[in-house]
Amino acid sequence: MNVNFKFNGDIFRQTDGVAMGSPLGPILADIFLAKLENGHLKKIIQEFKFYCRYMDDTFILCKDNISQQDVLRQFNEVHPAIQFTSEEESDGRLAFLDVLLTKRSDGSLRRNMNRKSTWTGQYTHFLSFVPLQYKRNLIKTLSYRIRTICSADVVDNELNTLHNALRENGYPRKFIIKYMIFKVKIGEFQTVKKKSLFMRLQFRGDAAGEILAQRLRRSIQKSFNAGELRLVFSTRPMVTPRLKDEVPRMTTSFCIYQFDCSCGASYIGRSSRNLHFRAREHLPAWLSKGLMRKVNSSILAHLVQTGHSASINQSFSIIYRVSNFLPKLVRLKVLQTAEAVAIRMKKPELCVQKKYLQPLLLPWPTTRSINEQSS
Repeated sequence: MNVNFKFNGDIFRQTDGVAMGSPLGPILADIFLAKLENGHLKKIIQEFKFYCRYMDDTFILCKDNISQQDVLRQFNEVHPAIQFTSEEESDGRLAFLDVLLTKRSDGSLRRNMNRKSTWTGQYTHFLSFVPLQYKRNLIKTLSYRIRTICSADVVDNELNTLHNALRENGYPRKFIIKYMIFKVKIGEFQTVKKKSLFMRLQFRGDAAGEILAQRLRRSIQKSFNAGELRLVFSTRPMVTPRLKDEVPRMTTSFCIYQFDCSCGASYIGRSSRNLHFRAREHLPAWLSKGLMRKVNSSILAHLVQTGHSASINQSFSIIYRVSNFLPKLVRLKVLQTAEAVAIRMKKPELCVQKKYLQPLLLPWPTTRSINEQSS
């Protein structure tokens, strides 16, 4: 896949693999390795006593006469883009993902939680400004993971380790014990599964969030009883890290832009594409060459009539940008409304053909439609 990205001011193209962070990455990686397992590696895998894989992490049990280096070499020779590394058991212990496997004297395996040397035991502090539900779920999730992964004879020790770590993070003892206890779910009467309705809200505190959640659930039960509200609260990070290079201004999409001429005339428009392409439509190449073509823009008509000069980098600026986290149809509607609001507020001279009044679509009939039906 051809993926373009910017690093240290230079543009690069990735010709092999998938973009980092792409949702397709894990799926395509799993498909690619599964194809190799059913093809070139099939005969090799059949010689192992046990073989399992989670994404690119592989766990193998083989006989003593099979060399680890030979297995590693055969795996790495299958494809030039595949380079595995290996780790052997040491003192009867081997870590795989978050499980630490220890060989017992009778040949069975004991399962513990695997914690790396960099593990500090730091979790979300109890006094952090996050919903209380997240803190409860933290205890439930970690406790459930211990009971699911670990062997029965080490569960109590692992729960004590988790208890001490949570105490270091400010969690009250009673709060930990309350949500660490395993509760057996009583069988419920099977009904038609309700449709999940997700809503994201800004976290303003536990009290305000609980009141708002109750009111929203009551409203949904009255209007749409087949739906089940799922609230997701988010908080603003205190420090926003910049892990990527800043996107060039003219490559911004889904934005409201403003054009300023040297004479003071201005224009406001919207663009769902890269701003550079939209600006090129206003300032075509033939304008600087003294040629004449069809004029289909008020900016272009103004420059042709007045003879003023303009440049893409200096005359265009971005005044609003739509969030990337919204669905595309919602972003287009927000972009259209934001353009109308900006034109209404600033009243640019060159927006003579623009309409800054948006039609209001009401879910109930208007007075005019009622009168027409009655007549």
